[in-house]
Amino acid sequence: MARRVLTASAFLAVYLGLAIAALSVSWQFMQPLLLWPASGFLIAFLLHARRGQWPLFLAMAGLGSAAAAGLWGALPLTMVALAAAHIVEGLTAGLLLQRRKHGRNDLLREWLADSAAIAVFAPIAGGAVYAGLQWAAMASQPAGLFTGYALAHAVGNLIFFPLFSMLVAGKFADGGMLGTSRRRLELSAFLIAVAATGVWAFSQQEFPPLLLPLLLGLSATSRLGMPAASLAIVVLALSAWAASAVAAMPLSPLADTLADNLPLLQVYLALAVLCLQPLARHLTQNRRLAHSLMQKDLASGEVELSLQAKDHAIRESQSLYHLLADNMTDVIVKTDRAGFVQFASPSLELRAGMHPSALAGRSILEFVHPSYGESFRSEFEETMARGGQSAWNEYLGMSADGEERWFDTQIRYAQPHGGEAAGAIIVMRNIAERKALEQQLFAASLTDPLTNLTNRRAFNSMLQYHLDVPVDGCLAMFDIDDFRSINREYGHAAGDKVLTTVAKMLRALLRKDDIISRIGGERFAVLLSRATSAEAEILCQRVVRALAEPSGAGPRITVSAGVSRIEGSMDDTMKRADAAVVLAKAKGRNRLEMENGGGRRWSPDQILFDEED
Repeated sequence: MARRVLTASAFLAVYLGLAIAALSVSWQFMQPLLLWPASGFLIAFLLHARRGQWPLFLAMAGLGSAAAAGLWGALPLTMVALAAAHIVEGLTAGLLLQRRKHGRNDLLREWLADSAAIAVFAPIAGGAVYAGLQWAAMASQPAGLFTGYALAHAVGNLIFFPLFSMLVAGKFADGGMLGTSRRRLELSAFLIAVAATGVWAFSQQEFPPLLLPLLLGLSATSRLGMPAASLAIVVLALSAWAASAVAAMPLSPLADTLADNLPLLQVYLALAVLCLQPLARHLTQNRRLAHSLMQKDLASGEVELSLQAKDHAIRESQSLYHLLADNMTDVIVKTDRAGFVQFASPSLELRAGMHPSALAGRSILEFVHPSYGESFRSEFEETMARGGQSAWNEYLGMSADGEERWFDTQIRYAQPHGGEAAGAIIVMRNIAERKALEQQLFAASLTDPLTNLTNRRAFNSMLQYHLDVPVDGCLAMFDIDDFRSINREYGHAAGDKVLTTVAKMLRALLRKDDIISRIGGERFAVLLSRATSAEAEILCQRVVRALAEPSGAGPRITVSAGVSRIEGSMDDTMKRADAAVVLAKAKGRNRLEMENGGGRRWSPDQILFDEED
């Protein structure tokens, strides 16, 4: 009982001292709170204490917070709000920290989890309680109270919790880093340098050299590990705290710099933590790993294994098992020098849809698509002849049920114990998703996204194909009349609807094999393969007539059309069709014009012959 009272009294004394120190500058000189170290002290005790002791420490923390606030003249409601907020913050952090399992396997991930608990969730919970109680009691602005509380407590917890946690757990010299007098002397020199450069940097009114103390902290961390990182951060924070206290004095020359930039100072300290603590965890992790590997090597040295047997085992399996370790998601196949499968990794079933036993004893060429068989055979034989490894090449493979799958494949020469090649190790990566994406991107490059018709690039390629083969037929062009007026009067959404309507009508009215493309803003082109001029005229008349029919509300849609024979060059074919469209528009729009001089000219309202023009 006496020991419990003594522990509680000591805890209350330290907590009260930290709280008074934090509030001294803030409330005495009416400045925002820079740091709150007392919560880091409370959370460290809760982390290492039994759950049954938590109510005592939380009560002492609430009492200490209220007493410190009252000492500086706070109102009773403010004292209650601070006490409640600090209890909620400590309880939240303690519960989150004890929910996870502390281990020595990944110190960086452990630190990230701790930081989220003590610098995000706990300050948010405490800040919400404090701002809510103050707002409910005195109608204060909750946003400003919440932000000030959360920032000061988040930065304070990041800075002071690691040091207090090591002190409470008795692990300040963890790993023997500070076990000698020389190490302790070296740490003291580093800390003095950090403190001196920190005070000097924070006292500069223009262009303060804030990187200098941080670089000294990094040097100390690299040399001495986590204890040095924790102490360097605390010393740097105390230097900033002292500078902010000087800046808060009425006649201080720093009043226009630090006093008005406390949020920037908090950000700087948080960045210092993010620089030093992860580095310390990473270095400690590496030292522990190196120590563990050394112990394993010493233990394995005691196992009696003949050098001849050990050398044979390494040579037999090094190529295969090193690749298995490096390519766990890839398919690994080992063959003899003739290409017959001796081993296939279990990932074959996931990546290729075949059980590894289905390949055993069979030629690897049986599972390569016939169109790639000769290429694969040549690559395999060349690799066996020269040794080394081939480049990565794409091959189309065949599964047991005949399904085709794409693989990125590399063939490696397998060096045996003897002089002659024993075979190859083949690494295969399933690239079906990449191939599907390439197909989608290729299709998208040839497709108009609004109408889903082929675009001008695709149309030019298909027209050139008709000219090169050649394929007899006609080219028809349709241009929507007064399209700019439609966009101006009805909006671009209505204009887009007109374009999709014309595209649908073209699909419905033309032949199944006709190639329809949108080649410009309001212009469509159709390749009428193997159609005579008369047949093309009938098809295009039907399109012009159908589009000209009234369709209810919305803009009236009409088109001017022109038809030319597919002959000569691509530019010549398109110029003749375009000239026919221009002529149709010149004659009043909503009509069809053929390129040949003796043909008919047709519109929905009348049929004109050249003799009547």
